[in-house]
Amino acid sequence: MKTNLLILAMLMLILSCTNRKEEKQETSVAPSLEKPPLTLRLKWETDTLLTTCESVLYDEDQNLLYVSNINGVPDAKDGNGFISKVSLDGKITERFWVKGIDAPKGMGLNNGKLYVADINRVHEIDVKTGKITHTYPVADSKFLNDIAVDNGKVYISDSGGGSIYVIENGKLSTFIKDLQGPNGLFGENGKLVVALWAGKSINTLDLASKVITLRTDSIPNPDGIEAIGNNEYLVSSWDGMINYIDSDWKKTTVLDSRKDSLNSADIEYIKSKNLLLVPTFFKNKVMAYEVSK
Repeated sequence: MKTNLLILAMLMLILSCTNRKEEKQETSVAPSLEKPPLTLRLKWETDTLLTTCESVLYDEDQNLLYVSNINGVPDAKDGNGFISKVSLDGKITERFWVKGIDAPKGMGLNNGKLYVADINRVHEIDVKTGKITHTYPVADSKFLNDIAVDNGKVYISDSGGGSIYVIENGKLSTFIKDLQGPNGLFGENGKLVVALWAGKSINTLDLASKVITLRTDSIPNPDGIEAIGNNEYLVSSWDGMINYIDSDWKKTTVLDSRKDSLNSADIEYIKSKNLLLVPTFFKNKVMAYEVSK
């Protein structure tokens, strides 16, 4: 009798452990049914002649892309930098469109002029001739980075000095100071969307009151910012990620190319073509992704 009870108790213990193990396994492998908010499909990539490419900008009037090429160390005044022209199917149509600058990064278009951040100065380039028509020295700056245009004013971030500058009516001045490494800028409707590198955050800056508001954080090395409509944005992380920010400022990573050692620098988005352009920095090419929901 004791033997039978002992056998029965052991069988119940084994059955209980097996059930718990199966429940644990079922929980751990349950698939996620959450659909990504949007998808990115690689459409084309350029040849690898865009040396240390940092920023891409679409010129709607010319129907082409400008690409800034550092072609060396990001803070070296070596005269190696250049601006390229690229077609919308990924052909490099003019590699050395503008030459003789140092380490060009962010760009912005305003009234037929291309503005380019270059370490501690801003170049103004006539888009019809490719000639530098004016250069604005920024005496207190340390590492000028991105450019955004809003209402005819050109805003420039200084990641090293913590300031944002503005060019208005041909004059440059300091707009705001003491920010945590301002990098990417996007201008729209009287505000700037600002990526703070040191703060790992996306913020809005009211251009009238100069009040800055935190919107979302925990974004490593935030770089370029692009609006895609409906109060939604795409934000690049320089390490190699693209983050989707919804209208409630919730973040979702929709592309992660770190395993392929592909950086994601200052991106561009062409809404009419649902096309995202990603400069890959050290990989020396621009990659184009079709964006779909």
